[in-house]
Amino acid sequence: MPVRRKRLTRWLVITGTTAVLAFGGWYASLWWAAFEGDLGVSCDRAARFVRAAELPAGTHDRKCTTGQWMSASYRLDFRAPRGETEAWLRASYPDAKVSEEYCSNSDACAHPQLPGPMPATDEAGHRLADGVRIELDYEDGDVAHVRMSGFTV
Repeated sequence: MPVRRKRLTRWLVITGTTAVLAFGGWYASLWWAAFEGDLGVSCDRAARFVRAAELPAGTHDRKCTTGQWMSASYRLDFRAPRGETEAWLRASYPDAKVSEEYCSNSDACAHPQLPGPMPATDEAGHRLADGVRIELDYEDGDVAHVRMSGFTV
């Protein structure tokens, strides 16, 4: 085999192996992020999953994630003006009782009862949350820090 052909073969093998390992590592990192619940997702999609209205006006510091292990889960974490947040919660979950009781690490919390049949799906047939937990912390400057999670069972 000529030297030039050996070099080309070696280069192709090394390049191919590197590409396969890089793709495998990328895929494994996505799988692990989904397993841990740290896979980034749009907050609009997360809000639809938890059956909430569009996020309140003035929302900032948004971070929304999803994951799936034994059930699908979405988490929303954002800050918004307190008045807007309260109106959004009433629009999203009219029967929810936001209370300071039974909240371990927050100023207020709620566990709204979700309406409709279980399991619920949207118009496109995507599964929606069976349960939702909301935690609120009130910060300086009339800002509410909202942490919300929804899950299927």
